[in-house]
Amino acid sequence: MPKRSKEDTEITIQTIMDAVVDQILTLGYDKMSYTTLSKQTGISRTGISHHFPKKQDFAIALDGRIFQIFVEKLDLDNGLAGFTSSWIAALDDEKFKATLRLLFHHIASSETTSEFAKRGIDRLYDLCLERYGEESQKELEWLLGKSLISLVR
Repeated sequence: MPKRSKEDTEITIQTIMDAVVDQILTLGYDKMSYTTLSKQTGISRTGISHHFPKKQDFAIALDGRIFQIFVEKLDLDNGLAGFTSSWIAALDDEKFKATLRLLFHHIASSETTSEFAKRGIDRLYDLCLERYGEESQKELEWLLGKSLISLVR
């Protein structure tokens, strides 16, 4: 069998990643599997696992993309009050909640916090600190706690 071109490999990876985003946002990270991805993409489970040997590798590869989906739901332009109220409103949005579940999953599912979760939390803290100052840190912690509670109710 001839070796695949770099472009073909990139197209395959992008196809997988598009399906991963879709399934994280619709099915949730826990229900997404190599089988569901294979059915959606037409790429064999072995082919998918060749590029992403562990399920956690999907989150690492999608790091910036998932953060952007998350932040798109937030009002970053109207101060801390606008940020907070947009976050509370976004808790009714299934895609926003799916990104939160993914973050919390990677915080709680291993003995050491994954790089994906650490970067996500660090980005949130940095974003709030840069835009709203020191007082935003406690507000962010309250929002994360409220989010966790809302996901189990």
